[in-house]
Amino acid sequence: MVIRSLLQDAGIPRLDAEILLAFTLGVPREKLLFLYNETAAEETAAAFSALCQKRKTGCPVAYLLGEREFFSLPFYVNENTLIPRPDTEILVEWAIGKAEGKRVLDLCCGTGCIGIATARNAAVSSLTLADISPGALSVAQKNADRHCTPAAFLQLDILKDSILGQFDLILSNPPYIETDVIPTLEKDVCHFEPHLALDGGADGLDFYPVIIEKAFSALSPDGWLGLEIGYTQGKAVSEMMEPFFDNVQVLPDLAGNPRAVVGRKK
Repeated sequence: MVIRSLLQDAGIPRLDAEILLAFTLGVPREKLLFLYNETAAEETAAAFSALCQKRKTGCPVAYLLGEREFFSLPFYVNENTLIPRPDTEILVEWAIGKAEGKRVLDLCCGTGCIGIATARNAAVSSLTLADISPGALSVAQKNADRHCTPAAFLQLDILKDSILGQFDLILSNPPYIETDVIPTLEKDVCHFEPHLALDGGADGLDFYPVIIEKAFSALSPDGWLGLEIGYTQGKAVSEMMEPFFDNVQVLPDLAGNPRAVVGRKK
């Protein structure tokens, strides 16, 4: 079958089909235009068809590729991790300005994208990646190795465990979706991304008071905390931080929605 027909008969959105076919062929997506009239090998057509069938179930393209770009860096992803999203880049942009020469902890790290992207753009003193999930930590370690970023890895249930060690900058994208909202999310998210990394309890705020108090104890004097939040949570999380932190600010994402709350230890 020719490339053009494979794309036309894919049965999934055109952009997804182009990305998956380029992946199957091992070529940049931009090159497909020059291959439309070429004939695909049977093995290629079969592999592409299998990916399309998985995509029809709702499986995210990033999981099918095993990769997602974040902060202009490619990160491995799988079903143990959330898929990095552009909204989170605002936290990294802020962190880079605070991280030079600092001991950095990425808490609830998932793929490790926040901590690794920060360390790749600032000469940190050390980086620790912590998560409750051994599967997520395995992915984070692969990403740290991929980007030649030295890091320590810590399995940590932040709701139960203390933060061991002392840090100058703690960053976290904790679970913050309300439990009852998760089933209403797009199928790509609610059926495939790990609920352990999504579910923030009845009001979505279960993790914040715990992280704020434990981060306060683990931060050096004048250390900084940066937390990703849901777009309705800026006021609530700011009020939780104010007894422990000065210079509390809510940072907007590219769409202008509240996306992170940051502050300096009192």
